[in-house]
Amino acid sequence: MASIENRSRTEVLVKDRPDLTRLFPHSKPHEAQSYVTALRTAGHKPSVSVLDEAYMVRFRVNGKRCHFTATTAAEALATKKRIESEQHHSLFVDYTKAHQTKFSDLLVRYLHEEAPRKKGFLVLAYQINKLLEDAGLPRQDIAAIHFAHPNPQSSSLHIPKPTGRRMSPPSESASFIRSPFASLKPEDFREYMDERLQTASPATVDRELDVFRAVCTTAVDIWRIHVHIDPMKGVQRPSYFNERDRRLRGNEEARLMSAAQKEDRRWSTKVLGNQLFAQASASTKYQRLKSLKEARQTLVDTQLAPVFSTFLQFQLMTGARLGETLKLRWDQLQLDQQTAFLPETKNGRARALSLRSGLVELLRTLPQNTEHVFPVPKDYLRKAWKRMCAAADIPAEGLDSLRIHDLRHEAISRVAEASSQLPGGFSLLDLQAFSGHRDPRMLMRYTHLTPTGLAKRLDAAFAKPENVTLHRGRRRLTEAAELPIAEIMSTPLSPEAPHPSNVVSLSMYRKAAA
Repeated sequence: MASIENRSRTEVLVKDRPDLTRLFPHSKPHEAQSYVTALRTAGHKPSVSVLDEAYMVRFRVNGKRCHFTATTAAEALATKKRIESEQHHSLFVDYTKAHQTKFSDLLVRYLHEEAPRKKGFLVLAYQINKLLEDAGLPRQDIAAIHFAHPNPQSSSLHIPKPTGRRMSPPSESASFIRSPFASLKPEDFREYMDERLQTASPATVDRELDVFRAVCTTAVDIWRIHVHIDPMKGVQRPSYFNERDRRLRGNEEARLMSAAQKEDRRWSTKVLGNQLFAQASASTKYQRLKSLKEARQTLVDTQLAPVFSTFLQFQLMTGARLGETLKLRWDQLQLDQQTAFLPETKNGRARALSLRSGLVELLRTLPQNTEHVFPVPKDYLRKAWKRMCAAADIPAEGLDSLRIHDLRHEAISRVAEASSQLPGGFSLLDLQAFSGHRDPRMLMRYTHLTPTGLAKRLDAAFAKPENVTLHRGRRRLTEAAELPIAEIMSTPLSPEAPHPSNVVSLSMYRKAAA
């Protein structure tokens, strides 16, 4: 059974004397009584009343004491009746925890307990810390959180900044996260979204809403912090289309290779300078700069490590994702068999890369004194890519910019184009094996590269607005298009349908192209 405790304040007042009015907490009735006695002694006629402002509804759930705070007697009575009725019919859901827990506390808990299990922990942690800072709350120590977690997704994750740093303007509307979880409404998220869209792209705001969505779902489904209505129900995500189709043009590849060779010299100078610095047992910044100058003067062509030249060709020949390339270790390469094994990819499945003979020869020229094939920090690679684009006179920013991920698109496009040059060609299944896409719908944009009946059918389907929907910035066909995925995946991408005995597999193509 539930009980109601009146926790409202006691008001003592004297008619026509507002200066004598006093309010006393419910926990101090003796002070109120003493004040009343003093007023009567002074010749006044005080009146005493208990306000209708705060009530505690107490009840038990599985033997555990719980309580709910109401602001009026009517609300407290209605809550008491609801709790007793739901408990009687075994339908009771405890909402008190959601009223007592701030949404910011849920964000911090998610950062400590769930985020380290995710592949994108670092970005997720920076996003949560940004929200906390915008709400006037302290940022969390990401490095300490990751170290303390019992089962992080990557135990060797490099964290350059312990708490991250601000990369975007502050958002005043983020203060809503200080409210209790149960009091959140769709308007809170919409207001935040509208403000952020003034300074950030729709895709960025959509990813931030993903954080809110993940925390809300985890709070209800895993932590059992129930709310009557999902606070994000009815929140419409920003619509956008950011699917890229940037490819190398003209002699851009040759210009990039020339720029990559210059970057190879810079990288080799840096490595040699670090070696000289370590050999001299130096410790000051001046000594480090002196070592770099000495390395720059003594470096010869035989000491050059073609790291960036090989990286560029690796991306164009394998179509690997950037993270897969940077995590690739020497013990995962079988150069004699011309394969590279990736035990973990973006979609959680292992796969093997086929290495063309020319690429194998390039890999053999790299120094093998490090664990990873490309021992380049991600931040350094980002800056090096900007320098390479500048040297090659290719924009690195803007709509016409060339990004590292565009090399993957270029590699897959080249394989799709090669389909029409081979007897039998490839199906999308072959293309999926090369690209490593788990979702075949991601491959649809490559079908236009071959003059097939399937490509024409897909072009016609995408031309009708009712057949297309936007999902995470990419176009996808709906069921109205009436194109079964089985037919799409198995239909060859060549101009003529092949005889089964004439089908050329993707692995055969790789060997032929090598």
